[in-house]
Amino acid sequence: MQKKIKIVRIITRLNIGGPAIHTILLTSKIDNTKFQSYLLTGEVEKTESDMMYLADKYNVKPTVFPEISREIRPLRDIRAFFKIYKVLRTVKPDIVHTHTAKAGTIGRLAAFFAGVPITIHTFHGNIFKGYFSKRKTKILLLIERILAKVTTIIIAISNQQKKELIDLKITDCEKIKVIHLGFDFNNVLPKPYHKNKFKEKYNLPINSKLIGIIGRLVPIKNHKLFIDIAEQIISKYHNIYFPIIGDGELRNSLEQKVKERNLQNRIAFTGFIRDLKPVYADLDIVLLTSINEGTPVALIEAMACGKIVMSTKVGGIEDFVINGENGFVFDIMSPESFVEKITDWIQYSTSEKYINIKKNAKNTALQVFDYKRLISDIENLYESSINI
Repeated sequence: MQKKIKIVRIITRLNIGGPAIHTILLTSKIDNTKFQSYLLTGEVEKTESDMMYLADKYNVKPTVFPEISREIRPLRDIRAFFKIYKVLRTVKPDIVHTHTAKAGTIGRLAAFFAGVPITIHTFHGNIFKGYFSKRKTKILLLIERILAKVTTIIIAISNQQKKELIDLKITDCEKIKVIHLGFDFNNVLPKPYHKNKFKEKYNLPINSKLIGIIGRLVPIKNHKLFIDIAEQIISKYHNIYFPIIGDGELRNSLEQKVKERNLQNRIAFTGFIRDLKPVYADLDIVLLTSINEGTPVALIEAMACGKIVMSTKVGGIEDFVINGENGFVFDIMSPESFVEKITDWIQYSTSEKYINIKKNAKNTALQVFDYKRLISDIENLYESSINI
């Protein structure tokens, strides 16, 4: 019987978002006749929602180290390093695969000192724009360049992200492999009976149009731009509502901003919603207003559900959103560009043009981002790296 390849996967925390979904799916769906997987994670912050429920659904049992946290906390980080190091010395994995910045730092260092033969790191986004001061960003870039030297393979989740990593001189082109994300769309594709459930729950008129945003309420998601867009549309049209789906540290300040502008009757804060099927059943357009992104989950899920998507031109979005064909992307981060296109959609939403865009969006998402393709790509990468 062939010996299984041991994989230790490490992620900073299983908070709401693509990295958590990604690592849970990889741990659950990878061929267990060939691979033996372990998942190590930290705890979510108090202001974040936890995706441990998804791990339970896929029968994934992570080992949780409270010492691993998103913030830089030297003493806890040192304790996290030694705990991970001890696990690696005990398990003796063939491959350590890290995800997200903090886990990527501590995990790769622990793997190096534990003598793990192969280390892989996935950049789900980058933290080099819109997160920190210029000084801190320079320090983080230096750390990533050093870590890249002890990393066997770096995974970018889009071609654009690979280009960014090369431009930032993180590492050489040859070390970076592009592997797109993958999703189990059965978790979000609505059924006919989901129609109007979301509207009913949040007291939105059944005959209204909904333009929503889905994601954490944090600075990088730039919900202020979403509110600016909503305000302009609300001033012109009476039957369009703007749900903000998600939770996070900025919720109170965003709710206050909405009240100050007297928009609370048309902008609804729903908080975190676990079951998104009713949401996607009722939304007409999904916006993404982020300053920086990797490959945003909400946009891909919305496309899979046949929705119109409109986004700022950030991260790897242009790798899968072709402007005017399966969605819309905007160069300028201003409400006017969004408002112009939304206005056109309001007038011609039932036209052949928009019907085709929705069909193309669905086809793109289901063909490019199916989890089976992701699992196959990762399994091939693991096996080929072992045989180098």
